[in-house]
Amino acid sequence: MLRVLLLRAGDSESHHCRILASHILPSVSVTTPLQGYEWAPYEPPTHATRFRWGNDLGDLVERTKVFGDEVEDGFLRVKVWANNERVCHGKEGAKLDFFYVYACLFHDLGLTVSFADWQMAVLREIRCAPTQIHPNAWASMQAFDVLYRAAGLTATMSLFLHFYKTLPTTSKGWVSFLGTGFFKVSIPRRGRKYIFDEEDRPKFPLYWTALPPPADPWAEDRLTPAEQVNLAVLKTLPDKIPLRP
Repeated sequence: MLRVLLLRAGDSESHHCRILASHILPSVSVTTPLQGYEWAPYEPPTHATRFRWGNDLGDLVERTKVFGDEVEDGFLRVKVWANNERVCHGKEGAKLDFFYVYACLFHDLGLTVSFADWQMAVLREIRCAPTQIHPNAWASMQAFDVLYRAAGLTATMSLFLHFYKTLPTTSKGWVSFLGTGFFKVSIPRRGRKYIFDEEDRPKFPLYWTALPPPADPWAEDRLTPAEQVNLAVLKTLPDKIPLRP
């Protein structure tokens, strides 16, 4: 119960896994599971990223926008992993805080760091690090953001979670996404303002949570009056939200 599927309200896990099947990619190199992460599903501790050298990651950064315009140059940094690092690892002995990200979030979905405030709030609410949810969940959040902006509305965490539930799973259906590559974003002191709040608390979990709880969709009566008005507008739109923006 460590990686988290984000399901449309009313969908089943089996239906969601059928959707994911078309995204399977070749797996990357496998090694012996590392100690201390027995709580994690088998695959994350045994799969390394394909970004092994600085030049590989540098090519990605040159071709893909990783940081948003609001992030001042050098305030956040893209870093190459050590050979023994895995996506489910915690801070361990690192001097700087950091978090792991999938490369596909940037070159396929157009996300940038720092994420939108409401997206960080979603991660905080479901207690998951950015790589702990399936990339399709990020695609849904991007599509939701596009839909809201097209309708002249403002996306919020609670409105998004009104339409979705979270389901921690040990399913092996999306391990191959690790083959697309993942890297770490390091947070120097001057860059903490983008990732930490005024009380120096992270705006979302930087590292994987061992037991993220399942959560049902948010009930309508939990929404603010403004969100309920926006929900009424959403209900007039077509029922289907695309998986990709």
